[in-house]
Amino acid sequence: MTAARILTGGTPDDPVALVLDPAPPRGPRILWFGDWDGPPGDRVETAPLPAQRWGARLDDPVALTLVPATGTGHPGPPGLECRTASANPAFVPDHVEHRGESGAWVIEQSDAVSAVRVLTRLEMDRPTGALCVTTRIHNDGPEALWVDWLAAVTLPVPDWCEEVEHVAGDWCGEFRRQRTRPGEGSWLQEVREGRSSHRSPPHCILLEPGLRPRSGRAMAVEFAWSGDHRLRLDRLPDGTRVLQAGILLAPGELVLEPGAVHEAPPVWLVCSRRGRDGLVARTHDVCRRRILPASGLRRPRPVHLNTWEAVWFDQEPERLIRLAETAAELGVERFVLDDGWFRGRIDDRRALGDWEVDPVRWPEGLDPLIDRVRSLGMEFGLWVEPEMINDDSDLARARPEWIRGPAGAGRVPRTGRNQRVLDLSRPEVVEHLYAVLDRLLCRYDIGYLKWDHNRTLTGQAAAGGPGHLRQTLAVHALLDRLRARHPRVEIETCASGGGRADWGMLARTHRVWTSDCNDPVTRARIMAGVGPHLPPEVAGVHLGPEQAWLTGRITGLDFRAAVGLLGAFGLELDPTTLATEEHDRLKALVARYRRWRAVLHGGLQATPVDDEDHLVRVVTAADREQALVVVLRLDDRVPGHGIRFPLADLDPSARYRLRLSPPLPDPELRPVDLAAMRPWIDGVEADGAWLASVGLTLQLPAPQRAVVLEVERVSSC
Repeated sequence: MTAARILTGGTPDDPVALVLDPAPPRGPRILWFGDWDGPPGDRVETAPLPAQRWGARLDDPVALTLVPATGTGHPGPPGLECRTASANPAFVPDHVEHRGESGAWVIEQSDAVSAVRVLTRLEMDRPTGALCVTTRIHNDGPEALWVDWLAAVTLPVPDWCEEVEHVAGDWCGEFRRQRTRPGEGSWLQEVREGRSSHRSPPHCILLEPGLRPRSGRAMAVEFAWSGDHRLRLDRLPDGTRVLQAGILLAPGELVLEPGAVHEAPPVWLVCSRRGRDGLVARTHDVCRRRILPASGLRRPRPVHLNTWEAVWFDQEPERLIRLAETAAELGVERFVLDDGWFRGRIDDRRALGDWEVDPVRWPEGLDPLIDRVRSLGMEFGLWVEPEMINDDSDLARARPEWIRGPAGAGRVPRTGRNQRVLDLSRPEVVEHLYAVLDRLLCRYDIGYLKWDHNRTLTGQAAAGGPGHLRQTLAVHALLDRLRARHPRVEIETCASGGGRADWGMLARTHRVWTSDCNDPVTRARIMAGVGPHLPPEVAGVHLGPEQAWLTGRITGLDFRAAVGLLGAFGLELDPTTLATEEHDRLKALVARYRRWRAVLHGGLQATPVDDEDHLVRVVTAADREQALVVVLRLDDRVPGHGIRFPLADLDPSARYRLRLSPPLPDPELRPVDLAAMRPWIDGVEADGAWLASVGLTLQLPAPQRAVVLEVERVSSC
């Protein structure tokens, strides 16, 4: 038997444990992380079976340690690949355990020949049982250390982790959920774009087959990094499933000189056996308490209007002031001026990098617009894209050496959206960007920055070769510095929509623009895909015009507004063009969102239906006094298909009144049979036990229709 150390967390009905074997020669190693049925003590006696010899395997099989090394005989992927000119380090445990003020375990291993140390920190968030793992490598030796791979985590996962749910996608089609069953082989996800990407952001869910909204086990993996990355799940010959996550490094990109240190970004692992909804609740809780910036988040998320689809590049001051005035009438709380405000910016082929207000369009600067916006009771926000540059710009002409170039003479540099990439591995470039942005924020009353990133990275940096490590580190550092200098300014991360929606950026920003596509059918699916990983209050979703500019689809105002209830609501249209009836109805729909915002962004979120045609979101207040039910029919793949779903988070001992949420649906749109639902206008009552166990049955007769129901406690049974 082995005396192992144990950390427990979570709740009595959904406990989690981390079990660590600290003892050499096989340790230190994680024996278990996952759901737990044992007592909450700090030690446990384990009884692992002896390793069985088989065929051509080693006589003494190599145990899976925290940092499996190359050349040791470990049959899985190494946790560290590094070398000096004279040695390939092989690590042995030194300080096996250290308990700091936070209660974290810090395990140190070293190689005596190369004088390289690796420190792994394991910290459990006790309320949720979530595990945060960070790994740091120190080069204390006399030679340079070449690091080709450092896994932020090497974790044996429970046997029930048989499937991987991840997301794929592209611009305007982000967060398309995919499910894979690796079986005997490996699952591998790699990104080489210089950002976390639309295609494969750095997160996934490991789950047991048959996972349901309220039952089944699952584990969310969130790698807090905004650049190139690798996630993988391997099954070893002995049947162990091993998870790894880390920065994907280009050859020669990471070289640690004597005395240098490199720390991998943290990996968060969140586990629940209460189904998908239980996992989502825990992931959101961890993100809110441990990841998101504290400044700017202890208030309701403002309804904001972004000017992009209202005016595009046609920024005429009087028109924008009329736009702001109409927005304020509708109940908008933040007005964001998008691309086109700076010198010479009339299209996307010029002026990017010249961050000075255009004197032709804005002869008095932005003050008249900002003053009017502020006088209307709204905050003012501004779009920037600091990391990119156009060839046709004063900055490019003055500092061509600041642009990341091709790797090798005679190679033609590549553009994306007519842009090139500023080389943030140069300290002088970072200083220039900091000075420009600081000057803007000091000069104008700006409460919000929409920080965009509209292309993937290519080319050669001044330092560090063709990889993108230093670029990503510099962006994080620049954001940290600006937030420290301007703590009241909130920042949105945007990368052609959702191309940089990761916990590394969320640690520095307050909102994510999840997609450039405002077609509500597409956007509802995007919000369902992003929902397990981002709390709704940070996931931007905007109400666009009747006809979506990208898809050409025409949808009703009520349906578009209902989709907006899935995240941080905003407008992306020109409200000055609305007829009086549309204006009044949109005002009422904005008021509904604001009335329910505290519940939507702080309640218990459940998704009882998510099929080929429907998406149902139920959000219940923490005190279970009220709930909002959003029922969307997106498609018509199964005509006539009705749905039944529970309101599982209600108090079964209480009685509730249900009613259609005002403004009432337009009868001509036939979202439901309003004649049959006439009693729901004034409200019908039902016991919480019935609603939580059996629930509601609805049938929406046509696609692109929505019903929103309000649920209020009226008494205790």
